[in-house]
Amino acid sequence: MRPSTAGLMIAALLALTASREARAQGDAGNSVDVRVQCVLATKTHKGMDANLAATPIGHRLEAIFDYTTYRLIKRAEEHTTFGRAVAFNLPGDRILHVAPMAMDRNMIVMDVVLFEGAHSIMRMQLKLPNRGALILVGPRDPREAYITTIAPQTVGLEIPQEPLENDGPAPAADLPSKPLPAAPEQ
Repeated sequence: MRPSTAGLMIAALLALTASREARAQGDAGNSVDVRVQCVLATKTHKGMDANLAATPIGHRLEAIFDYTTYRLIKRAEEHTTFGRAVAFNLPGDRILHVAPMAMDRNMIVMDVVLFEGAHSIMRMQLKLPNRGALILVGPRDPREAYITTIAPQTVGLEIPQEPLENDGPAPAADLPSKPLPAAPEQ
């Protein structure tokens, strides 16, 4: 007796769904959300815009910098896994790559690369606390500056974990030397 085509299609669909759910559960411990915010800071005495004031980083900016106006230009969030870079378009035709590489206790080991056009203008490896933020400033002059915050957060990961063997950043050999295309603007 031959099984019906509809029955085979339903069985294949159920198998595919189960496979995706199992993969998602397996990746849950390796998942990282990366949030990037771009702010234009100026000395125009207009205060902080409401979108930025509602974020934890808003008040920190006022405490760190001496600008009088902070305007959120862009906010983006990407989901990735350890070892996989995500790209963000920044003002000034710059592209930011962020690659969470591993966990070391409560620290996320990351590789960050900033491109201007096709040229890498900054690359650094660092450890950042889970749910912490890295603040990049530039270009900067006395009247204004672009401030970019990078805030990674693990998803479904129990910590602390064992430290990395060499207690240093993981190699980032798989990161491209040219910019990845960023997600389309929404």
